[in-house]
Amino acid sequence: MTVARRTARDPIAAIVLGLPEGQASDLRHLKGHWTTIRFANGRIREPFLERSDHLSLRVSVDRCLGTATGTDPTPAELLRLRAAATGLARVAPREPKFAGFPDGGRRAIRAAAFSEATARISPEAATRIAERILAAAEAAAPGGRIAGVVNVGTEEVRVVNSAGLDRTAHSSVAQASVLVDRPDRDPPVSGWSEGAHWNVAQLDPDRLGREAGDRVAKEPPEAVPPGNYRVVLRGPALADAFRFLAYLGFSGHGEDEGWSCLKRQRGKPVAPAFVTLVDDARSSATIPQPIDYEGLPARPIALIDRGRAGPAVTDVITASRLGRTTTGHASLPEAPWGEQGPEPNHLLLSAGNAREEELVRETRRGLLVTRFHYVRVVDPGHGIITGMTRDGTYRIDRGEIVGPVRNLRFTESLLTMLRGIELLGRERRIYADERGGSCVTTPSASVRSFRFTSATLF
Repeated sequence: MTVARRTARDPIAAIVLGLPEGQASDLRHLKGHWTTIRFANGRIREPFLERSDHLSLRVSVDRCLGTATGTDPTPAELLRLRAAATGLARVAPREPKFAGFPDGGRRAIRAAAFSEATARISPEAATRIAERILAAAEAAAPGGRIAGVVNVGTEEVRVVNSAGLDRTAHSSVAQASVLVDRPDRDPPVSGWSEGAHWNVAQLDPDRLGREAGDRVAKEPPEAVPPGNYRVVLRGPALADAFRFLAYLGFSGHGEDEGWSCLKRQRGKPVAPAFVTLVDDARSSATIPQPIDYEGLPARPIALIDRGRAGPAVTDVITASRLGRTTTGHASLPEAPWGEQGPEPNHLLLSAGNAREEELVRETRRGLLVTRFHYVRVVDPGHGIITGMTRDGTYRIDRGEIVGPVRNLRFTESLLTMLRGIELLGRERRIYADERGGSCVTTPSASVRSFRFTSATLF
């Protein structure tokens, strides 16, 4: 098809291809179809159906880049979007090494795994998932206050650029989380569970509700002093830790700007040899997203290969700055994603051979941590983060769980945590944000030492 015929039929292609000499652009069109069922106080509260368009247009004028976003894909609005992005590019700083947007043909790249059942799910069926979570949680913790969310849907991503690339891909997501608490107790106690999958049939709402209820302490938690403890980190806690490691250790921005905590560790041992961490956005063990937001095919990259640190990931901009080839990890170029830059978002941690009870049994004295809360960066260059334990923290003594403890604040280096991994669990689960854009597939793990810096009253 000629450019003239293509642009006449396709307003998005017309905006991207109909540029003056010396300009270039790329455009992302995200079409979301989501059903969200929120529940609180043991009842369905906020059923929500969303059909959305998101447009992200980036224009390069003499290697100066500006981005504008919108929600209306009509020709008139697309023209206004291009004018806005062009105006911003004219006042933006120059990227002297920017070589242009990648070509790649128009061939569509399909997801490695996609669920039609997830794509076609009705609001009534999504509500039944929430009802099953509620029933299982109530059975496990009678009298508990139950809250949570179920998100089910699909996203279509089309990326078009002025170099001729035109790719579309689809992903399907089912995600749920549940909190059971007892605010009537002194101090209050609570339990948490979560999970995600690309196939809604694999979500297992009964297990999620039962886990959250089972993790609610049956007796008042005791206070333990701050200090270094051996810990067993359940999946939600470990997933949070690896999300921060992905950003602080493997971000293209961190590598370029010099604050990556692994910048000087590439190729060196940073974890035991049985630890392998891969980013693979096409794997069926994650929630697949087969192209990045610059339209390049996702491909697996070993971030930690048998204990040794691998490379940082890049997009077109960071690759040009670093003199490397892009790894296909572009985020949306607008804030806040563009400020964070490229980072691995489909992490798969190798599994071990231990059941969770074996992890506990091998931890003679320490703590069992279900999840972290309000985690923040303290020192990016050393990979230090801080946060709180929440929703199921227990003391381990002589290899047995002996009772709940009050929550603690931790301040710890992710590099210390990595080096201290002693055992990995055998069962992995996908932990994802509500729309599946950030996923960590991980088991539980036991860690030799974890530093807790202060205690709480709850």
